[in-house]
Amino acid sequence: MTSDLETNEFLTMTGTAMAPEAVPGGMPQAVFHEYGRLAIAEAGFGGPGELESPFAAPELEGAPSLTEELGRLAFDYRNMPAQRAAKLDRAYQGESWEGAGAGGPGPIHPPGDELVLDAGTEQAGGPEAGAEPPLSARLKGRVAVGLVIVEGPQQHLKFSAQDQTLVVSEVQNGLSYLASEAPNRDVTFVHEISVLSVNAAEVVNGTTYEQFEAPWRDAALKQLGMPKGLAGAERYARSLRQKLATDWAYVAFFTKYRLKHFAYANLRGPRLVMHFDNDGWGSNQIDRVFAHETGHIFQAPDEYAGANCNCGGSWGIFGAPNSNCALCAPNGGVKCIMKSNDWQMCDATRKHLGYSEAPGGAQSVLS
Repeated sequence: MTSDLETNEFLTMTGTAMAPEAVPGGMPQAVFHEYGRLAIAEAGFGGPGELESPFAAPELEGAPSLTEELGRLAFDYRNMPAQRAAKLDRAYQGESWEGAGAGGPGPIHPPGDELVLDAGTEQAGGPEAGAEPPLSARLKGRVAVGLVIVEGPQQHLKFSAQDQTLVVSEVQNGLSYLASEAPNRDVTFVHEISVLSVNAAEVVNGTTYEQFEAPWRDAALKQLGMPKGLAGAERYARSLRQKLATDWAYVAFFTKYRLKHFAYANLRGPRLVMHFDNDGWGSNQIDRVFAHETGHIFQAPDEYAGANCNCGGSWGIFGAPNSNCALCAPNGGVKCIMKSNDWQMCDATRKHLGYSEAPGGAQSVLS
């Protein structure tokens, strides 16, 4: 068991294949993550509860890159006994993403503002829409994740080394969950991590997402050699897809700068944004919020009642309705990462994400 997931993950070298007979339990390995020359794979070591990998951790020649170093540190952190125990005893376990009410965390998205559809994205018909293949049509194959941690000049805007490891470990855990839910175990997240210091002033009186986000985001994009705005985020995602030879790509910004809301994403990308504090849910529950927001990147809608969802629509590559919406599904629907603070996934969300084998024999709208 890795962290609080029903997975048995281990560190290996990128591109290292293992025959099923060489893996304890006889199960072929699935690669969940790549961090430069390091990979995190999953195989059956003997069932849930197994903690120690029987494989020695790989040794890299020469100095590791930032991506490799943080990927390894994050994996080690996820498997610390104290961290695993904390994950298994989460605050607000099972709570709806509409929030826990007075004294608890707020809604994962403000009511009526669940999906951020800013101008400049493919969804809104931006300048690059239609010029190239979509960035995140379905959760299948190799997915580039440009993780950009942005800190400011004041102490309260800085990320310590421990903060950086925590962010990467939470992202890693959330994406391991999504990879483990793929029926064919055919999803690999390929990471590139940047930690950038900018001198942007913190906005305290803004009213829109863009007003709060633009100063620090555009300064970070400039350091990455990209233009400003969401067009710059999209171009960075496309450059990562080419550089890392992936099928899909998106950019995930983490910051301590003040935001309009602590977590949000563009439907179909190119970016999601999260605050390190993660509202009242806490930094140690970034993983589930990040998995939820990545769901939006890959076209999964919200399913909790506070999102004012409905059981219709045509979502994702299979054009499936939002049939697990709490307002109209039988008995309020079932537990699901798009509905509540749970490591559970409903059949509707599997269809929305576009896994290789969607329940019910759904056919791709592109097939």
